[in-house]
Amino acid sequence: MAAGRLTPLSEAADHYRTFPPRDSILAALARRGHAPDTLTPDRLAPFDQLHTGGAPATAALIARLAPNPADHVLDVGSGLGGPARMLAARTGCRVTGIDITPRFVADATFFTACTGQPRVSFQEGSATALPFGDRSFDAAWHIHMAMNVADKAAMYAEIFRVLKPGAAFAIDDPVRGEGEMVFPVPWAAEPRTSYLCTAEALVDLLAGAGFVAPEIEDVTAQGIAFALERERARDNTRPLSAWEAMSANHRANMVAGAVRVISVVMKKP
Repeated sequence: MAAGRLTPLSEAADHYRTFPPRDSILAALARRGHAPDTLTPDRLAPFDQLHTGGAPATAALIARLAPNPADHVLDVGSGLGGPARMLAARTGCRVTGIDITPRFVADATFFTACTGQPRVSFQEGSATALPFGDRSFDAAWHIHMAMNVADKAAMYAEIFRVLKPGAAFAIDDPVRGEGEMVFPVPWAAEPRTSYLCTAEALVDLLAGAGFVAPEIEDVTAQGIAFALERERARDNTRPLSAWEAMSANHRANMVAGAVRVISVVMKKP
């Protein structure tokens, strides 16, 4: 690696350092009358579900993954921890999240303490070198993660390694469509740091890692509808923030067909 040059994963961590700070989320919650000691996964959902479809997409993926209360689920690229908290609250399972961005790990841990969920925890680490033993987890998922990972083959090999035989693995991810994309988008400021692949290539990568029986659903329309709803709900008296502008570009890319969003559930044999 050239001196001073970031790796793809460290580029992703650097990009997400610009995400609005914890204090701004707490201030927005306070305006809704929610103090830190009154927080629940549902009250946090407008602020801690960073992906295209928000909480509704998370709920749909929970239904598809369908873990048991005794299961230990790995959340790869856990962000602020919203999906992990919702998963645990709705199913009773234990969840461990891992993310390469230190501030996301710190904020996820803080908000989980606020919601009082001791079966949900987070740690810093790389998706391509998971710090867990073989066959450690009963299920896994990632939500809007692969677009930040250049070496997807290594990531999926690691996820396969840490899952028990028969475990389910679910993803909800943007993939490349047709036509030119508009940048910046929520996961990348420029094309050089966006690692989208096509749905077909993603399925091939998953099969190459050893996963079988993929059940694929295109959820682009739901993502567009959710993005429009979120845009209508924002305060139009103030200018777009940098992250809102990125989200608007993402919606435009979905509408144009340059980006699609797919939900996939598969198994480790």
